[in-house]
Amino acid sequence: MAIFAAIYFWFPKITGHMYAEGWGKLHFGLTFLGANLTFFPMHPLGLQGMVRRVAAYPPEYQNWNVIASLGAFLLGLSALPFIANVVASLFLGSRASDNPWEATGLEWMTSSPPPRENFEEIPQVMFPPYDYGNPRAYGENDPPQEPS
Repeated sequence: MAIFAAIYFWFPKITGHMYAEGWGKLHFGLTFLGANLTFFPMHPLGLQGMVRRVAAYPPEYQNWNVIASLGAFLLGLSALPFIANVVASLFLGSRASDNPWEATGLEWMTSSPPPRENFEEIPQVMFPPYDYGNPRAYGENDPPQEPS
C-alpha cells in the first residue's frame, strides 16, 4: 500500500499528468478488500490450530482457506485498475499543475515534470517542511516569514 501511495503522490510530478481519481479509489478499495480477505482468515485458522506451510488442508479448515484464496485472487486482480489508470493517464490525463497537492516540500517548487537540472535558480525555502495547514504556505495574502 505504501508503494502505491507513493506512486499516486508523485505521479503528477514525474509525468506532468493527473491520474483519474475514480480509478484510483477503485484500486484502493479492491486492494484493501483483497488484502483483508487474504490475511484476516489466517488469524482464526491459526487460533484453531492450522499449521503453516502444508500442501493439503484438513477439511475443518477448508472454508477459511477458500476465503483467503479468493482474497488473494482479488488482490491480484486489483492491480488491473491501477495499470489501466497509469497507462490511460500517461496518454489522456489532464496536465498537472506544478503543485497539485499544495505540498510544502522542495520537490514541489519546480515544474511538473521537472526540467533536467530541476531548478533554474536555487529555491528559497520560506516555510518549515511540515507547515501543513498554514495558509501562508500556499500563497495567501500574508507575506512569507522566515522558518523558525
